Amino acid sequence: MFIRLLLLFILIGGAGCSPKLPFLNSKSDTKIIPKETVATVLPKISNTKSKKDKNIDPRLEKIVSSPSLLANKNSIKAAEKAVNIVKSQSETQVVASSNVGPSLDDDTIELDATTGLTISKIISDGGAQTALIDAANLNVTSSQITYKQNINKQLVEVIKADQAILNFQKIKSIYQEQLKVYSENLPLIETAVKANVISKTDALKLDQLKLRSEERYLNAKTLSEASTVVRQKYNLTDDDKFFKVDTSSWKSLEKKVTKNNFTKIELIETQIKILERDIEAIKSTFKANVSFSGNATAKITDFDSSLGFLGLNITLPVKDGGKRNFEVEEKRFQISSLEQQKQEIILINKSSFNSLMNFEKIYNLRSDLIDAQTGNSKIISEDMELKLKAGAASVVDLATEKMNFYDLISQKVALEYQKVQEVIKFHQVLGHECGLTALCDQVNSLATSK
Repeated sequence: MFIRLLLLFILIGGAGCSPKLPFLNSKSDTKIIPKETVATVLPKISNTKSKKDKNIDPRLEKIVSSPSLLANKNSIKAAEKAVNIVKSQSETQVVASSNVGPSLDDDTIELDATTGLTISKIISDGGAQTALIDAANLNVTSSQITYKQNINKQLVEVIKADQAILNFQKIKSIYQEQLKVYSENLPLIETAVKANVISKTDALKLDQLKLRSEERYLNAKTLSEASTVVRQKYNLTDDDKFFKVDTSSWKSLEKKVTKNNFTKIELIETQIKILERDIEAIKSTFKANVSFSGNATAKITDFDSSLGFLGLNITLPVKDGGKRNFEVEEKRFQISSLEQQKQEIILINKSSFNSLMNFEKIYNLRSDLIDAQTGNSKIISEDMELKLKAGAASVVDLATEKMNFYDLISQKVALEYQKVQEVIKFHQVLGHECGLTALCDQVNSLATSK
């Protein structure tokens, strides 16, 4: 009786969308009026973009608006949908079916129809569903970490561009000062050479200093022009200030280089956890699978002959040729490989930290030396100006010393630029580029926001 009522419910509910197919062999003239379809009112979708998060740096918002990062964000959404798909498998599954065709149990060619319903609900699967849901959630985490990595990569691209432009501005200012000294003294030097007051060799020393300065200027200019294009790529304008780099915060990271505070190690550990859940799901297939199951099938013209079943369905694997054991071994090999990669990354992180620490020692020594040389050159220049007035020094000596003074300033600028590059390189090795400008909280917020 239960099966008949169930089948009648399916027939009445589905008659509106089936053009009388189940009743092709029926002699009844009764017309079945399909139920009125009620339209579901969907929520209005606004075409306007949501208001920008006030806590996110406007420059960072421009960076994450790049096509590649928008694609990464969609990958996170796809992974979140996959979690819902996996979860849906634990819900009650209901499948209705209907068949129409000629009857084969007599000599007539009249069409007949059958209808059926199958219901199933997993009760126990040995933990497979839980493991698969955990793995799906970890895939979301993995997508978020990948998104953070790509934000960091594009952020550091802009930071490098900013530093290159700033470096050129400093080099340009020094070069202009050197060019001014050279241009002001050149006529006097040429006259002195012609009068054999100074040698041609002395005059060429000044040209060498100018040439070295010009070479440094042109190299910085070329890099600056390329960096301007990078900023334009992310729609950054003159109103968007350059990112300020903290060149000392890296020292606080010494004890963290072996931990999962950074995206490279964090991603590997997440991948390991996914493989561990996969192993759990494979092992669960060795256990009994218990589900509630029910089905009913009947001819439309003969409900008395309907067939049905309602009860528990229990399956227990007996033999599979070792397939599942091989799958578990494969996953374990992959975990071992990832663990090895993790250890290699930790060693690289440590080595990079030590390299930067050694560079800082060299930087401090060279910086102090250049400062001392610059101060000394300034005193010599002032002394030469007095001697020149007394006729005890030549114009070329004074001009050369002034050029040398600016050359030393230029060396200091180059050394500072090198330090910034070394700090950036260290953060890139860690996969922690956002730490250069204290934007990691904002990057994490962007990765986890809906």
